[in-house]
Amino acid sequence: MELRFGKKTVNCEVFDENLMGVLEYSRHEVGPLKQILEQCILNPIGKPRLIDLLKKNKPKDLVIIVSDITRSIADYAITLGFLVSEVVEAGIDEENIEFVVALGTHRKHTPEENELLYGNLVSDFRFSFHDCYNDLVSIGKTSSGLEIQVNKRVRAADFVIATGRVNFHYLAGFSGGRKAILPGISSYETIRSNHCKLRRDGVSLGRIESNIIAQEMDEAAQLFGVDYLLNVVETPDKQIAGVFCGDAVHAYKTAVEYFKLERISKIAKQADCAIVSAGGYPKDRTFYAGHKAINNAVNAVRQGGSIVLVSECEEGIGNPEFEKHMLSNGIDELLDCPEAKIQVGGHRAFKTSQLLKNYKIYVVSKLDSKVLSQMNFIPVKNIDSAIDQVKKNCGQDFKVYVVPDGRSVLPVVNGK
Repeated sequence: MELRFGKKTVNCEVFDENLMGVLEYSRHEVGPLKQILEQCILNPIGKPRLIDLLKKNKPKDLVIIVSDITRSIADYAITLGFLVSEVVEAGIDEENIEFVVALGTHRKHTPEENELLYGNLVSDFRFSFHDCYNDLVSIGKTSSGLEIQVNKRVRAADFVIATGRVNFHYLAGFSGGRKAILPGISSYETIRSNHCKLRRDGVSLGRIESNIIAQEMDEAAQLFGVDYLLNVVETPDKQIAGVFCGDAVHAYKTAVEYFKLERISKIAKQADCAIVSAGGYPKDRTFYAGHKAINNAVNAVRQGGSIVLVSECEEGIGNPEFEKHMLSNGIDELLDCPEAKIQVGGHRAFKTSQLLKNYKIYVVSKLDSKVLSQMNFIPVKNIDSAIDQVKKNCGQDFKVYVVPDGRSVLPVVNGK
């Protein structure tokens, strides 16, 4: 079997008696985007059609919250253009429509990035960027006591439409929906105080129930009161498979359930090891991007087992804060760091430390082996070398799953 490694592939040989399965997304044809969008707009979930809502409410100031360049949503300009046409058809003057980019704590876009993501909409409508340090207003506290401070401009709008993409998220369970508010248009301290809870029980990829971070995001969105939601679900190869719009809670829930049907891979039991490719370039251009595949694959491995990450990382680590935390702290130091000291930017290091504590993680990459070792990963030259180590630890009859694109599927035991 060949696994993607940068722009090339590497060979992965596992004997049949050791292989428990190959976990991958079942590719299928998707319909024309225009047809998908029309079906979505005509059949909203939990609310009337958008054009009818707008005609009834007659807002003088409408804001559309849009995702930033880090999300890189497929055909985003087309989807947003379709949405805007519905708004304009309802009689809303184009001068009364503003797009606000939900940066969270991320940097502003360049003009080129804006045009790449939003197309001609940039020249036809007003665009502004959320600033997590300025022009904020408090809208209350969650049941956990988290104060929710949000963008003052967006809060003042007569009608707010949130857009985004549903995907796996290692803290919130799934992205999309409520993340347009928290972290999208929230203050730095609100985001930090939410994200710093990442080591608590229940916080994991693919899980919303009993997840404090997801719960606070949900409550933040409810406190804000989004008027309308449009979220997309993509295939791993960046095609839009489904569009869901309507009520912010019900449309999002439906989108997540659809996404889970598409992307969950049911397994009978966990294995001793998972060999997982980050999916090749550009998914593995940096270690920061590539190592995210571990968060999915770990579900297929028993506690104390091994993960073999195949990720070229030709552009290095990729995130200075993550690198600094990983290189300057041991696993126990990261695990023992008080929540009050965890800052946004390096916070992924604290979650990664949990994985390193509970699993042996081997890495096939182009990174300096000394750097990987210092970050408490186990560098290996190739997959065969990693398999030899697993054999020594588990015996000749070790069991393994192979995951060709680690971020495209989530292994779940018995589908639960």
